[in-house]
Amino acid sequence: MPHEPGLAPPAVFCRRHLLYLALLFLLALLPRLYSVQSLGWNWDYPGSFTLVNFDEGGSCRAALEGFGYSTFIGRQTIALASLAGGAPPAGIAGDARAVKAYCHGPLHIRVARTYSAITGALTAVVIAVIALLLVPVQPGVAWTAGALLALSGFHISESHSGTVDAPSVFFIYCFLAFMVFSVSRGRHGLIRASPLLLIPAIWTKYWVFAVFSYAALVPVQVWRYLSHGMSSRRIALVIAATAVLLGLLTNRDFQQMRLYPLLAAWYLVIPWRALRRPMRLFWLLLPPLAFLLCRIELIASYTTGLADGAFGTGYAAIGWHKWLRNLVNLPTVLIVGLGLPACLFIPAGIGALARDRDGLRAWLCLAPVPAFALYMAVLAPVTYYRHYLPLLPAAALLAALGLFTTRWATRTWFLGLFFLWPALLAVDLVGDYHRDPRIALRGWYRDNPDARVLFSYYVNPPAGSNRLFTPEYAAGDGARLRPATHLILSENWYDTAFANELNGPLAGDATRLVKTRPEYARFYQQLLAGRNPYLVQEQVIEVDNFMPELLLHRYFCGTFQLFVGDLRIFRVRD
Repeated sequence: MPHEPGLAPPAVFCRRHLLYLALLFLLALLPRLYSVQSLGWNWDYPGSFTLVNFDEGGSCRAALEGFGYSTFIGRQTIALASLAGGAPPAGIAGDARAVKAYCHGPLHIRVARTYSAITGALTAVVIAVIALLLVPVQPGVAWTAGALLALSGFHISESHSGTVDAPSVFFIYCFLAFMVFSVSRGRHGLIRASPLLLIPAIWTKYWVFAVFSYAALVPVQVWRYLSHGMSSRRIALVIAATAVLLGLLTNRDFQQMRLYPLLAAWYLVIPWRALRRPMRLFWLLLPPLAFLLCRIELIASYTTGLADGAFGTGYAAIGWHKWLRNLVNLPTVLIVGLGLPACLFIPAGIGALARDRDGLRAWLCLAPVPAFALYMAVLAPVTYYRHYLPLLPAAALLAALGLFTTRWATRTWFLGLFFLWPALLAVDLVGDYHRDPRIALRGWYRDNPDARVLFSYYVNPPAGSNRLFTPEYAAGDGARLRPATHLILSENWYDTAFANELNGPLAGDATRLVKTRPEYARFYQQLLAGRNPYLVQEQVIEVDNFMPELLLHRYFCGTFQLFVGDLRIFRVRD
């Protein structure tokens, strides 16, 4: 329960600070722009372009009525592409095929990637500004947090893609920075203008959690009334219990088993005698209201997911495995995103934050981040790693804050190693794109000019005798498989049958695997185990990593990247 804090000392943005912020922007921008200009170009012949990330251009497609998504970024990238001489052809709006061809074209993708790279680099600057406002007496926290994000291989890889993910995080943290500035400086009149930044923070990717930032404006008397009779530990217990309550209500297995009477146990965590009467009514009604809320179709789609989808089982199929998957994914993304050494200081950063009673009101402006973290840990049905990206800048801030609570921050040699580690991790992680196995695949095609190839999604083969593969081709006597000479499988598609970011670490039950079908999962598992009568593995083109975080992820859950993975080439038996 927050008390009425004093205002934090104002941050002074002197010339030296502005210089450091400019250098930080360049540090972040250069590796992002390098990848923007190089990924996917010249794979097949000089001047050719091959799409690397199939999610690129989604907002552009939405803006041209060829896809269902937010149009905010797409309208801007189309306008910028038009200024560069690449306006969309007249009359293509609503024609999904023509829209996709334009939005996935090289000119628009280059513009969309550049937009993403610039906003991604600016996010490192924004988190440094937030740190200067929140911890003005320790500017080293700001430079450390900004540098960690600038060097983050995960953030770089999302910033060089023409998706909305990096721009979304930029607009989120611009809004949060504005709120922190207004509250920490006592400029409450400025908050009236906050919707101007709130709208893009939400609209870019429907990130409704941004509204939690206004918790910083709730009067202290209201906080005291709401939490009357509860200690800080009891409040934490109630929050955890409520998260479990919502997690059960949105779990398809729980729903099908009709275990709703068990939810009555939630009432045991509420200190009824210590509460004021109106609050007793609120807590009494919360479980049934949560039940009704979770039955609203829109809410259910963002918390439970659908049982079936275009690719087979929907996100709801994971059932009881969801909690384990979500709780594993969250630290995994932070560790790969920042590096293990930085993440080791996050607990110390949380402890330092808990002790900062004077600046609590300003820190509350960042309330959307823990609210989103709780959602991703307990409720989220869709857990692609890129969905965790809004957590990364705040995690960098906590890691930097934790570092400066220890003596390690005064040891120059340690700081060198501290920044060298994420830099090496970035080289390894972003290098996956520059060493994409699909580039080496071009050599295989040159060596096998007469091959008749079946391929899975994400392979992006060069021109030739190619046809998209589905596991039905290998069913029965394999008659539909035999006209081909080879099958090329992408890890990013066959990993639906194994532990991955959507399935979590448990993949033994084929009925709980996401975005596949049980029969498809069994086919991929048997094929990779060498137990298919019609196919024999001929060659593997692997992603090559050297950093411990990526090697461990590869061992347990495959390649970290979504669109770059191993390629397995199988020969069809005669």
